Amino acid sequence: MPAAPPDKNNTPRGGAPGDGAADAGRLRGRALIVPTLLLLLGGISYGGIFSANKLAAGVSFPVFAYTFWIALFAGLALLIVGAVSGNLPPVSRAHLLQYLRLALLAVMLPVLATAFAARELPAGVITLVLTLVPGLTYLMSFAMRLERFEALSLAGLALGAGGVLLIVLPEQSLPEAGAWVWMLVALVAAVAAAGSNVVAAAYRPPQTRSLALACGILLAAAVVMLPVMLAADGPFLFADAGWHGIAGMAWAAAIHCVTFYCFQEVTRRAGAVFFAQFNYLVVAAGIFWALIIFDETLGLWVWAALACMVVGLWLVNTGARRRSLGASPS
Repeated sequence: MPAAPPDKNNTPRGGAPGDGAADAGRLRGRALIVPTLLLLLGGISYGGIFSANKLAAGVSFPVFAYTFWIALFAGLALLIVGAVSGNLPPVSRAHLLQYLRLALLAVMLPVLATAFAARELPAGVITLVLTLVPGLTYLMSFAMRLERFEALSLAGLALGAGGVLLIVLPEQSLPEAGAWVWMLVALVAAVAAAGSNVVAAAYRPPQTRSLALACGILLAAAVVMLPVMLAADGPFLFADAGWHGIAGMAWAAAIHCVTFYCFQEVTRRAGAVFFAQFNYLVVAAGIFWALIIFDETLGLWVWAALACMVVGLWLVNTGARRRSLGASPS
């Protein structure tokens, strides 16, 4: 008996409708295995940056020097790996511009802001600020016409902002009455990180490997931070910070090596929308690291803020998935 001809939807008779979509979904699921593992690795690693900053702040490691040494050690470590693997950073004009843009947005501003804030705020509270990154990323992308309007994302952004207010306004949520100023400083890190997501997606040079990009970004940050450190802190050697300061700096440098590679590779493989889930992991890991290392306890208002931010983050990511699937906006 001859085989039945396919129907008008190119589905063989006897096959289940939608098999093509199911197959596409399974293929996409398999394609996301590596990005998911990298996302877990990067998120758990970066959650420790706030505790590393706290270690350095405890011994008064100068902030500008701290940022310079982190970028230099992380960049040199990746440069060695790149040299061994034949994967050195390209130095074209487009690459240099991207290195500088992301050095400012993804390294210098976040590290400086969180390092200054770590002197006055618990590490767990600073960690919560990162839940705002996906919402801010969506807002910036929408402003640049890279994303279309989605009510769920807007609602998520509003909930995240409400979470910040729950930390800033009640007197019981922060350690001192004037600590809200340092909360605003910490917010600079969230705004910069959101900007780095947009820049990484919009201006990535084609045919460039993630290791090379991560290395170039970190070395560019070190080059820019060197004169800043010399002007603000003088020729401060990392060894002068003592063992606790060295430990905090080395830990932060290792975190940047891992996280920046994961950031570039996940964005390349799965896009910025998928990478936005990184912030779920960072918040959970950051609170865990702070609890283990500093035995920090968070007040009721902070836990309420965390609930608002997590729900807001879920809404932002749900809206992003709807946009990626081409669903009609709410």
